[in-house]
Amino acid sequence: MANTATHDIWNGQSGRDWADNQRALDIFLRDAMDQLLAGLPLTPGANVLDIGCGAGTLSLRMADQVAETGAVLGLDVSEPLLHLARRRSAGRDSPSFRKLDIQTDDLDQPGAKSPTRFDLCASQIGMMFFSDPVRALRRIRAHLCPGAVIAFNGWGQDDNPWFSLPLKVAERHLGPLPSAPASPAPVSPAPPPGPLAFADVTYVTGLLTKAGYDEVTGQRRTIAIGHPQGLAALMQSLSYVGPISTLYRLKQPDTAQRDAIAAEIQAEFTRYILPDGSLEMPGAMMYYKAIAP
Repeated sequence: MANTATHDIWNGQSGRDWADNQRALDIFLRDAMDQLLAGLPLTPGANVLDIGCGAGTLSLRMADQVAETGAVLGLDVSEPLLHLARRRSAGRDSPSFRKLDIQTDDLDQPGAKSPTRFDLCASQIGMMFFSDPVRALRRIRAHLCPGAVIAFNGWGQDDNPWFSLPLKVAERHLGPLPSAPASPAPVSPAPPPGPLAFADVTYVTGLLTKAGYDEVTGQRRTIAIGHPQGLAALMQSLSYVGPISTLYRLKQPDTAQRDAIAAEIQAEFTRYILPDGSLEMPGAMMYYKAIAP
């Protein structure tokens, strides 16, 4: 099964918007990445695979830790994000980047300079978009050395005001964000691909076990989402990333509607402004880890 919808989304306006807002998003999500990196066995000389590498921030940070004797390969389906990742890593041997969907595409391409066997696979909010996650996880495992670690994170279902507050306000003005069509024969409780697809620990640890991994763990953690520029940075990014951006593309609000929504969102987020004017709010992130046998 191909990830057609995911490819279309991330090669369309969503991919361009995430690339345009990369600097602010890196700041907002720095703590989430720091917590992921803290649990990774990154040592000089390691070969590392980054799934859903986006604009390359995680790949760049891991490449610094594995040093010149190691290598990092970032995979993504989004040409706008990969273009930015390659530009950010220009002049370096590692990381390298390829447009490739590990669920469907062959990593062992003749003549490829990057490694195809890895000591570690990591992903920052990039694993939740597979239409067949078990197949994708199995194909990743086929490229991991025995004893290699796979570690990734994904958004928690609740306690994420960065998502929920703007969407609540926008839906009050524009109507609800359309739900995915219900299956005529709901034979599986599996969530559709998307930001919240890996929010259930039991579900995701089950995927990893089914895909053949050992020592599978999953836990919910609180993260800090913040920015030194406070509400200005938040308001600059909100219209372009997250569920509100999807709602805007579907509903096409006029300027007056957008202004009214922005004013209400800003009022909602004032509770997270610190005395120095910076922004800091809590978030919930799920962290998963397993070993390739």
